[in-house]
Amino acid sequence: MDDRAKLSGEAAARRQLDRVGAFSDGVFAVAITLLVLNIEVPDVPNNEDRLADALNDLVPDLQAYFIAFAVIGLFWFGHHVAWSRFTATTRPLVWANLLLLSLIALMPFTTALMGKYDGLSVAVIAYAVNVGLAALADTFLDRIAYREGLVEDLSPAEIRAQMIAGWLRPAIFFLSIPIALGVSVLAAQLFWLLLFVTPRIARRLVGVAPAAAQSGGP
Repeated sequence: MDDRAKLSGEAAARRQLDRVGAFSDGVFAVAITLLVLNIEVPDVPNNEDRLADALNDLVPDLQAYFIAFAVIGLFWFGHHVAWSRFTATTRPLVWANLLLLSLIALMPFTTALMGKYDGLSVAVIAYAVNVGLAALADTFLDRIAYREGLVEDLSPAEIRAQMIAGWLRPAIFFLSIPIALGVSVLAAQLFWLLLFVTPRIARRLVGVAPAAAQSGGP
């Protein structure tokens, strides 16, 4: 009887995880799809030169689109990996996840700002703040999961590596704000490329083998 109750409890926990995961995937999918709506088809006379000029004017929007697509894609991948390791959900974990998703859903708006007001530091700062807060929420979510013992198959060193990477990600975006103000908008955007090497840096700091840890965030 106890075994059946245990199995029933594990099945219920898995169903809750699956439901929250499915909802989260839906939010990521909508946010990443909305990005392309910021790029409008040019409405110009049937003239090749004018169409070429109009398409050239869309370059900032396209640049912002691909940056945001990569960022949201990294958030989704990290979220997918993290939730595949969770053994159950708790109320704090769900609320932290909702906080993260609210900031993900805001990214199409800040992306549109960055594309429309290309070259203005205020637009880039708005996007950097949005993504930096999302990265903080993602790290907060991971911390709750580790604190409440909801993660399996991770060693203490791997957890430390993921937490260090989790703090480095928002730092990259927040540090890009003074770069946008004092150097250039392009320099700030290039600084965001460090996002791709944060897991490697974190693993080196704690001495975890490269194949041993997977990022729990972007």
